[in-house]
Amino acid sequence: MNATAPGAVRVGYARCSTYEQDVVVQTEQLLALGVPAGRIYIDRGFSGTTRRNRGGLDQALAAVWPASVFTVTKFDRFARNMAETNHILTDLSDRGLLFGLGGSVYDWNDPFGRLFLQTLAMVAEFEANLGHLRTREGMALAHRNGKLKGKQPKLPESARRSIRRRYAEGEVSLADLATEYSVGRSTIHRIVHGPPTGQS
Repeated sequence: MNATAPGAVRVGYARCSTYEQDVVVQTEQLLALGVPAGRIYIDRGFSGTTRRNRGGLDQALAAVWPASVFTVTKFDRFARNMAETNHILTDLSDRGLLFGLGGSVYDWNDPFGRLFLQTLAMVAEFEANLGHLRTREGMALAHRNGKLKGKQPKLPESARRSIRRRYAEGEVSLADLATEYSVGRSTIHRIVHGPPTGQS
């Protein structure tokens, strides 16, 4: 499953779903894996469910060359979408590149390596979809209880709790939440950073 890449130069990628989330741990881990500081690319404020607008990922993918290793510390920092995962890893493989996950290196052309990475991609996408499902269920319940009528400026407390939890866990970004709940980004920001309902 693991491919050896003696002397190969690593290019690192780190992502956090919120601007406030710290990527120091990821960066330190990448440095420990031998990724040069100047070859670590970062995206802040983006979820991994889509590649769209992730400039750091685009830069990292452009910075690799044949026989180098594109490296991440955790798979869900890289992607949480199976279709895009397959597309990116196929492109890397076609360019003669390997994929590094922590201290292990995988070859997309190796059947066992591909199966392992596809399984990780499937799990990452499942976890992301599960979070979205919970949010939709909370919204549906709020609608049935008459607590959410049209595009009200205030979201029900159940939705606000879900937003705070998912944001704190790094599951989604402010922009993703704003789109999901059809509210402005400033509304999501106030929910995340303001006191819970009923508190001063």
